[in-house]
Amino acid sequence: MTSGDAIDSMDLHAAFMRRAAADQGAFVEALAARLEQALPGLVRIERKRNGLFSKAAHVRAISIDTGDTQYVLEQDQGILRAMCTHVAHGVILKRETLTVQQFLDALGNTLGKLSADAEGAHRVLHDFLMS
Repeated sequence: MTSGDAIDSMDLHAAFMRRAAADQGAFVEALAARLEQALPGLVRIERKRNGLFSKAAHVRAISIDTGDTQYVLEQDQGILRAMCTHVAHGVILKRETLTVQQFLDALGNTLGKLSADAEGAHRVLHDFLMS
């Protein structure tokens, strides 16, 4: 990691903290919308109704399947949980719990590698966090 990469990473962490601290629910909703738009077919959004008779729903989980890795960000009663699962030929090799910052870093790195195939996805995540 170069010093420029370290600075970019610190900027992303600071941007995440600002966005999440302001309104975690809005952060997750916006992240889901951006990823769904940037990665059609790779992102699955799970929504949960706000109440028994409510028409409104909120994002419960965001799943991103990049082939050999699946990233999941879950939101439950104001708590965010992030997980990463490594898969080979349909077999789970490793499942790990991450902090949200680690999740965003890992997802950003993976999308950076896939950016030739999923043009612009890495920039969308970066721009979202930096805006």
